[in-house]
Amino acid sequence: MFIALVLFVVLYGFLSAAIVHQLDDERFKYRENFVWAVFQVQRQFLVVQRDIEAAIGRFGLSDDVVDRVLLEYEILVSRVYLLRDGDGFEVLFTVPEVAETIKQLELQIDKIDAALATITDPEEKLSALYRLLEPMNESLQQAVVRTTNFVSIYNANNISVVKTDIQILSYLFFVGVIVMAVLATFMIRQRQKIFAADMAAQKARQEQEVIEEAADYAKMHALGTLAGGVAHEINTPAQYIQNNLEFLSDSFADLVGAIDRKNPDEPARLNLDKPKIDFITEEVPMAIDESIQGLNRIAEIVRGIRKFAHPTTDAVEPISITEEIDTAVTLTRNQVKHIADLDVVMQSDVTEVSGRRNHLSQALINLIVNASQAIRETGQRRGRIDLLVTSDDDNVYIRLRDNGAGVPENIRERIFDYFFTTKERGVGTGQGLPICRKLIQDDFNGDLTLSADYIDGAEFVIRLPKPDQNAATDTNADLLEGPSDLNSLLR
Repeated sequence: MFIALVLFVVLYGFLSAAIVHQLDDERFKYRENFVWAVFQVQRQFLVVQRDIEAAIGRFGLSDDVVDRVLLEYEILVSRVYLLRDGDGFEVLFTVPEVAETIKQLELQIDKIDAALATITDPEEKLSALYRLLEPMNESLQQAVVRTTNFVSIYNANNISVVKTDIQILSYLFFVGVIVMAVLATFMIRQRQKIFAADMAAQKARQEQEVIEEAADYAKMHALGTLAGGVAHEINTPAQYIQNNLEFLSDSFADLVGAIDRKNPDEPARLNLDKPKIDFITEEVPMAIDESIQGLNRIAEIVRGIRKFAHPTTDAVEPISITEEIDTAVTLTRNQVKHIADLDVVMQSDVTEVSGRRNHLSQALINLIVNASQAIRETGQRRGRIDLLVTSDDDNVYIRLRDNGAGVPENIRERIFDYFFTTKERGVGTGQGLPICRKLIQDDFNGDLTLSADYIDGAEFVIRLPKPDQNAATDTNADLLEGPSDLNSLLR
């Protein structure tokens, strides 16, 4: 009996450990983002084609139109390279159609870049771009179809393997109960603990993956929501820069035309009356200064977009509070400026916290957009949004207040629930606030709450531990997660 028990324990332990390890390796890996990534390449490809078709043949083809088409083309190129080099997309290249399509796209991109470098005429540029892209249309469609089939088979196989592993583990459990009813009780309890811990860890990992994917979607959704406003913010300074350059060109032409050179041996004379000279000397510096300010404004917006769109890594690093706030304010300025006055007040000497880049600005953007929508719904002529940064001994607090209608008492407990929204269909998804709260909790060890005692509208408070507090928390967590058989198994 003892020998049988020992053999059973050895066999049971070996098989169970192998299955649990396989469960950890073959956990549910949903790969719908593969389809999304390939679809985004196809979608951007069609956008470029559509813009070229709309532009070619237009009378007086402007540089703005050409630049816009080339910008869309650059976005297409970046998405192709992201698909080629992005983490997790290597599996896609086991699909021959996808691998061949990406390879052909890279070759076409090289040809296009070489062709565009030698062409100066705008319409010829667009024609060359359209001609070189057109052969890839059918290949992209085929790649999307093959990727969809691949993902369906991939998910079905993984789910089947996991179900089979769980069934095998259950059979072993019942065999252990039948063979060694009394002595196996202790062993069964131990296995139950390990299994439960493994499933809990697996569930936590799956939840984290879902949250990260949802956060990325929310970021892209936010960029899409703000795109029109950002384009307007860029177009405004670009317009008066263009006007100033036209004025400078006209002024230069006036000066050149007014130069009197009757005798080449004598100094040239300026044949302009004094009011005209005074006007030029006064207006030209102003036009130059205004153009420089406009260029600085465009550069500021581009920096904000670049920071916000930069992929978020898993690394915890020092995050500048002011930079995250500046990014959020820059990207939401056009959304807010016609609705409310947005004031930022820093009353804290703490400039950095520890967390993951872009997630703080993502939460702030969501809160600012929500505040502007709440104010607009009240019908006010001009609302107010205040962003106040304070701190105490342990935490930094970012308070965002608005003088909208506030949050009704009967839904305060539900606003952080997933898919709960008070907005109209198509305006809100009910994911913004819960995702932002989860990002603040997981990535900064902080919290996002709604103030209960603010009566002039709504006040949301982001609490962020100071860097030394985060370090202390991480140290304690490391001590609690010291080496043990259970932790080693879960890892």
